[in-house]
Amino acid sequence: MSSTDDCSAVIQNLDGKQYMGRILRVNFSDKPHPETEHKLLVGNLSWSVTSESLTGAFKPYGNLVGIRVLYDGETGRWYGFVCYTTKSGMETALEALNGLEIGVPIRVSLAEGKKS
Repeated sequence: MSSTDDCSAVIQNLDGKQYMGRILRVNFSDKPHPETEHKLLVGNLSWSVTSESLTGAFKPYGNLVGIRVLYDGETGRWYGFVCYTTKSGMETALEALNGLEIGVPIRVSLAEGKKS
């Protein structure tokens, strides 16, 4: 969003509405999402995947800093980010989990910085 007013309008229009069998919760974040340089992009997620289910899959491979599951309204796809405290944990998870089935086979890759 480009302004607080835009964010408020989205919250007013979407919070509590149902989409694809889920109730949307839309609000202002009260804390930033923790991230590190050891970050994976997880694609091809099923709509039923949650941060908790990704945590269960990725936690055995190292210490997690944070996990986010997001929806891209333009493409209609779900994806996520998984951040580790160490490069070795990130690399181990990348090798072990690419193609793992969590509803459907997921794609795991190194996350790149934001594109402008």
